[in-house]
Amino acid sequence: MDRLPLLPTTVIGSYSLPPWLEKARDLARQGGFAPADLAEAHDNAVRSAVMDQEVAGVDVVTDGELRRETMVNFFSMRIGGFDMAGKLKPIGNLDPSIQMLDPVVREKVSRKGPLGMDTHFRFLKGCARARTKVCVTGPQMLAKRATNEFYATDRELVFDLTDILNAELKGLVAAGCDFIQIDEPVWVGYPQDMGWLVESFNRLVEGVGAKIALHTCYGNYKLRKLFKGQYDELFPAILESRTDQISMEFAVSGGAGLDLFSRYPSDREIVVGVIDVKDEQIETPDVVAARIRKALEHVRAEKLWISPDCGMKFMPRDRAFGKLKAMVDGTRIVRTELGAP
Repeated sequence: MDRLPLLPTTVIGSYSLPPWLEKARDLARQGGFAPADLAEAHDNAVRSAVMDQEVAGVDVVTDGELRRETMVNFFSMRIGGFDMAGKLKPIGNLDPSIQMLDPVVREKVSRKGPLGMDTHFRFLKGCARARTKVCVTGPQMLAKRATNEFYATDRELVFDLTDILNAELKGLVAAGCDFIQIDEPVWVGYPQDMGWLVESFNRLVEGVGAKIALHTCYGNYKLRKLFKGQYDELFPAILESRTDQISMEFAVSGGAGLDLFSRYPSDREIVVGVIDVKDEQIETPDVVAARIRKALEHVRAEKLWISPDCGMKFMPRDRAFGKLKAMVDGTRIVRTELGAP
C-alpha cells in the first residue's frame, strides 16, 4: 500500500445518516422488512459513505458508523447490565434542555459476546480502496451516557467497561484492523477525573496491536456543542495516554487551544479539526488552508493530520460531502506550499 501523503486527511467516524436507512430500520422493527433486506440496506449505506469519502479524496476512511443505532446504544444494547428502557437526562453541561433517553445500569456490566465490529470491519475492508480505521466509543462516554444505579462510583463502572471493550479491540485486531480510534468526547466535561480516565484508557488499549487514536471534543448532538470545558484542563494529563494520535476539534473555536501543543511538545501525531460540523456553511478550500497554516504554527507538518471537528451523522449528505471535499482541497493547497507531492 502506498505511503500516506504529508498532512493525511481522515474523518472522525460517523457520516451523514440517510433518511431512507432510518425508514428501513423502522420497517424492520415493525416486521415489514426482512432481516436480509435490512442487512442489504446497511451494506448499501456503508458503500455509499465509503464512496463519498474516497471521491472527496480522504486518505483514511471509516464505514460512517452507519450500522450503529447510535455511537452509544450500539454498545450499550450488546453489553450485559444495561436496561435500554432508559431515563431522560441532560447530555453535556452546556444546555440542560438537550436531553436523551439514556440506558440504566442495573447490574454489573458483562460481555455477552462479540459486538460484531470485527464483521463490520471486514466488510469495510472489502469495499474500501483507501486506508481504513474503526472508531470505538470509549468507556467514559458509555458510562456518562447512562444512569448508574448499580455501582458505587462511575469509576468502577468505567473500569468494568474498559475490560469488556479491551476484548473487543483485540477482536478487531484479529480481524485485520490496524487502526483504531477511541472516542471520548466527554473527557472535556470532567477534567477533575483525568488521572483515572487516562489510567482506564491505557488499560483499554493494553495488548491491542494497532495504531491507536484518542478523539476528544466539546460534544456534538444535532450540530450543537454539549460541553463548556476547556482543553487546557486536560493538559498535561492527556499526554500520559498511550495513544499514537490525539484528535481534537478546533474549527468551531477558531483554533483556540492549538497553542497547547507548543506549551506541551509531544512526538505524537496531532489530528486537527479544520471543518466546523456545527456550521451549515461549507468552508472554502482557502478557509481550510488558513486553518491548517494556523495549526502548523504549533504542530510539525510531519506530525499533523487533518480532519473535520467531529462526526457528520446529523449533517445532510450534500453538505457533508461538500465539507469533506473542501477539507481535502484546502489540505492540497498547503501541501503544495510545503513542497509536498
